[in-house]
Amino acid sequence: MADRAVHFVGSFPADSTDDAMHAMMRGAGSRLRTLPTGEIRRHETYLQPIIDGLVDQGALRVRRERPDRTVHRLRPGFDSGAMTLGYACEAREALPSYTGLRGASGPALQIGMPTDLTLGFVALGLPGVLAHRQVFTDATAAEMAAVHEVTGGDVVLQLEAPAELVLLAAAQPLHRVVDAALGLSRGICALAARAPEGARLGVHLCLGGRRNKARTTLRDTRPLVHLANAVARQWPSGRTLEYIHGPLAAGDLPPSSRPEFYAPLADLELGATAFVAGFVHEKPTEAELVHTLHLIEGALGRPVDAVASACGLGRHTREVAETLVARADALAAAD
Repeated sequence: MADRAVHFVGSFPADSTDDAMHAMMRGAGSRLRTLPTGEIRRHETYLQPIIDGLVDQGALRVRRERPDRTVHRLRPGFDSGAMTLGYACEAREALPSYTGLRGASGPALQIGMPTDLTLGFVALGLPGVLAHRQVFTDATAAEMAAVHEVTGGDVVLQLEAPAELVLLAAAQPLHRVVDAALGLSRGICALAARAPEGARLGVHLCLGGRRNKARTTLRDTRPLVHLANAVARQWPSGRTLEYIHGPLAAGDLPPSSRPEFYAPLADLELGATAFVAGFVHEKPTEAELVHTLHLIEGALGRPVDAVASACGLGRHTREVAETLVARADALAAAD
């Protein structure tokens, strides 16, 4: 029987942080290396509550409203040093539940946050974030330091990079050129370098989405493998890259059944960093998911270090989320 871990990306449909964390521990606690908070304030719309908070703080103003998206601009004269994103408050709120659940040797607390590029991209659009990225870099760095202080360093900071992978997926087969031109992998590592010395981090690669539908799809896993390898290769010293999570079945799409889709995983080179395979989905049968797992591991040439869904569980109903927790736990033990 295999001994894979289970990874939860972050969000979970629950009425409270305590409820979310208890549900995840009940479902797969013995296999968890990190335990997220459930991100209950942003489990359905991900970044929108953060952006709304920046509007309330006076940092952002609406520039253009469309039915599918609102684009903002930075308010002139706003003190960017006063910008707060809320992750330290989330960590502080989760600590009592986490301390009670962890025991002597349980999973580390996991606090997820979008990369500076992803947050700025959603808030300002691509031209806006390219012009003003430093504001979001500084704000995210300040939150990483605050989370580290609140938790005494007993935390894994998960950098979430949907914008980076969506841009590469859309550019395939020119994903390497786009990465070099926009500095996508380099930017993730530069942000990680702003984390406190000795910090533990993970990277969640994602294809974004609204209403549980991915922003785009991968033709195959080449862009994912390129971005993961580039991040691992450029990772800053003094910070530990614990894992990289990659989406292998996203949004409303069932996992691909084509071996050639997964074949580029043979080129994945992460060293000591764990690879988390994000393929646990509600639509395929469990037998189909086991088949997908075998395709992934056959291409990789070894067992994956952990199994996960492609994204957070917060956009699902509670019933579906708990089904996915149980499926992940079963797949982690599959032969």
